[in-house]
Amino acid sequence: MTSEKTRRSKIVEVAVKLSQGRDFEKVGLREVAEQAGVALGTLYKSFSSKEEIIGAAVQYQTTRLKRQFDRKPASGETPLERVDDLFGRLTRALTKRPAFARTVLGAISTNHPDISGAVLEHDGETTRIIVAALRGTSPEDVDPAAYTETERTVAFLLRHIWFASMVGWSAGLSTPNDVLQHVHDAARLLLAGVDALEG
Repeated sequence: MTSEKTRRSKIVEVAVKLSQGRDFEKVGLREVAEQAGVALGTLYKSFSSKEEIIGAAVQYQTTRLKRQFDRKPASGETPLERVDDLFGRLTRALTKRPAFARTVLGAISTNHPDISGAVLEHDGETTRIIVAALRGTSPEDVDPAAYTETERTVAFLLRHIWFASMVGWSAGLSTPNDVLQHVHDAARLLLAGVDALEG
């Protein structure tokens, strides 16, 4: 890893750590620079804005997500069981760090140019993990170019239902268990419909 990549990684790790106890919007860039051991000017050479750091934080989350599911794919005997396991792990990973979760959720819903690329990457990786769960395989064995239309549609709908439920959680309108129940109910109905159409 080059010194620039190491520095960027350190800045993002510090920003993520600082955001775990409060909203990232309340974290000052000067504080991030001090905690990362770099000058404020050096931070601005790596990141032109706070939004760019948030985008990098989303990429950080995506990288962790990819590693976790490549190492240990969603488990279960049926597609529904694997989907439940997948979203259970995703939900627990975010809700145990509420402030960071709200930052990531807010970033995913924004249209800021410094964040949109990271969001597209996150969406693509989440879709790949969902399709792997539907097939009962590892995400690293899934080629996005080979998705069926049904897989693409089911993954899209589940991803959006989960995201909407997580936004509700971040606003205090639901619990993590509510989120999981919403996704389970949606997956059960979607997969039953797929079975009926293809059976």
